[in-house]
Amino acid sequence: MKIGITADCSSCLDYFPRKHNVKITRTAIHFGDETLIDGVDITADEFYDRLKNTDIIPTTSAPTPGEIMKRVEEWKAEGCTDIIHFPISFNLSAYGENLQAIGKDIFEGVNFYVHNTKAACIMEGYQAYYAQILAEKGYDVEGILREVEKLRRNTTAYFVVDDLKYLVKNGRLSAVEGFVGSLVGIKPILELSEETDGKIVPCEKVRTHKKAVNRILELIREKSEGYKRVRYMVQHAGRLEDALELQERVRKEMPNVEDVEVSVITPTVGAHIGYGLIGLARIILDDLAEEL
Repeated sequence: MKIGITADCSSCLDYFPRKHNVKITRTAIHFGDETLIDGVDITADEFYDRLKNTDIIPTTSAPTPGEIMKRVEEWKAEGCTDIIHFPISFNLSAYGENLQAIGKDIFEGVNFYVHNTKAACIMEGYQAYYAQILAEKGYDVEGILREVEKLRRNTTAYFVVDDLKYLVKNGRLSAVEGFVGSLVGIKPILELSEETDGKIVPCEKVRTHKKAVNRILELIREKSEGYKRVRYMVQHAGRLEDALELQERVRKEMPNVEDVEVSVITPTVGAHIGYGLIGLARIILDDLAEEL
């Protein structure tokens, strides 16, 4: 048995700070009538520069079966008998769940599995990356999925956006009644985790961006207390300087830091959140079977 790992480009693995061998399926980004392939025709920096200077709210198209087939064929050519695909949370895009339903029928000569990451961005990417580590150490599919589910449970993310219009227009925000309509002068804090079942859920309303960033730091600290080894990930959509500042704060203020990484959010996700997001996630490493 040889196991290959794939993930869609919403995983941010194009900008991952660690070397990996996950094969990435591509998403199309539409600016009106213009279509660009994420990671091929446009980078994250180019995307956010463009987003700042347009009134167009871009849309995306999920990876097609043909695009996924290309990655499957690449793994088959390398001798893989089993492939595990890591898509964005089923509750953020239906394509992963649809692929799960038809994958075993459309990919011949290989056992194909789809894992609901209940995540996006670097949190999704880390599940695929950990699966790769486990596959290289000889774990079978059942063992990989069991350990990745543990990683999923150990991951939590909070973030603040400047403008909810992208999330609301594209249907990615699970809005609490009255929340969206009362945001004048408010910076909303949103949560994405297994506890939210992979949905983006409003958590708190805070006045000013600075207070919101302080609050997500507090929330992550509360979620990390009592653990010995925690990896933190600062994520941003065109706010690198703010992300680097938050990275330094995490290093200084958290007592259990194993590492603090900074990751830009890929255009596939940026199309649904807009310019200016900053977020903080953490992974508890204490009980993982292998080093991450």
